[in-house]
Amino acid sequence: MSEMLKNLKKILLEVIKDSSKVFIVGHNEPDFDSISSSIGLWTICRLFGRKAYIVVDENSTSLEPGVRKIIDEGRSRFNIIDLNSFKQLLDDNSSLIVTDTNKEYLVSVKDFLDDFKYSVVIDHHSSDHNTIDADYIFIDTSTSSASEIVARLLNLYHLRYDATVANYLLAGIQLDTNRYSNNTTSRTHNIAEKLIEHGANPSDVSKLFKAEFETDRRINNLIYNESLLETYERDVFQTRQVSYTVNRTSPQTVYKKEDLAKAADKMLDYNVDASFAIGHIDDKTISISARSKSDINVGEIMSKLNGGGNAFSGACKIVDRDIIEVENNLRDIVSSYIRTDSSDEIGTVTITASPVSNLQKVKVKE
Repeated sequence: MSEMLKNLKKILLEVIKDSSKVFIVGHNEPDFDSISSSIGLWTICRLFGRKAYIVVDENSTSLEPGVRKIIDEGRSRFNIIDLNSFKQLLDDNSSLIVTDTNKEYLVSVKDFLDDFKYSVVIDHHSSDHNTIDADYIFIDTSTSSASEIVARLLNLYHLRYDATVANYLLAGIQLDTNRYSNNTTSRTHNIAEKLIEHGANPSDVSKLFKAEFETDRRINNLIYNESLLETYERDVFQTRQVSYTVNRTSPQTVYKKEDLAKAADKMLDYNVDASFAIGHIDDKTISISARSKSDINVGEIMSKLNGGGNAFSGACKIVDRDIIEVENNLRDIVSSYIRTDSSDEIGTVTITASPVSNLQKVKVKE
């Protein structure tokens, strides 16, 4: 067991036991990793005898069908509530666990962060100036997903959890690794095996990922008709190939963020080192979904556009800009990054905490 996970195990247990209620929140517009790691954390809280609630303040019709299915079927069992219900339940002895994000602007409870007795962040995306000022921050960018971290915690606590929870955590891992093709280590496979031992069924997990035909067709049309490939020379003997996917024919077409993520993932199936899918998610907002399978740190690239992520996965939002202008700006950033970067670092770990017996506010240290 790593020293960092050992610290998280101790402090999380103390926070849970020293709180009247625990509220768990992932990022806005939750995906499989966000909702699944939330359910895993809810399970830990409940097995230690504390009231716990998962806050999802989203219109379920805007979510991926599989995510919507998890929320609809688990609303009662896992105490999934909206922001209004959260406001009514919050008391002075409540604590917060944030999962699968560390950015203040990406959580629905951002206006209440100072109202919790303790706050904990568990994530696998890089920190920056927007990182929540929590009492305890665990960020491991070398881990595939928040679901992998939470699954490891469940096993470290030696807690029993059923096949439903195991299925959801396996789905979270599969999403963020693009089915074990990205950011996957032997540790990831070991955790997946343990989830299967707890009843997870890969066939059931696959059913959660089944998308509607029209969605798949739109993504495929976007990839095959509108992707641009560019090769960059790092030096005389090294090149990197990067793809940029934009709907150049109908640039105002609106996509779900998950559609862009799938497009970026799909491009990695080809001879591409990094991929960027760019599209409107509403009339004014452009989203970029970034993926990498090489030493191109897309999270660092996204941070230059006020987004974030880790070495293998990143995203950002841009408002009131022309989409081709955004693409050109991104290409300039990528070109500069590839030609000047000499770092071989793929993943980093950031962890800050006060002593287990005396939790206090601490700052993220880079």
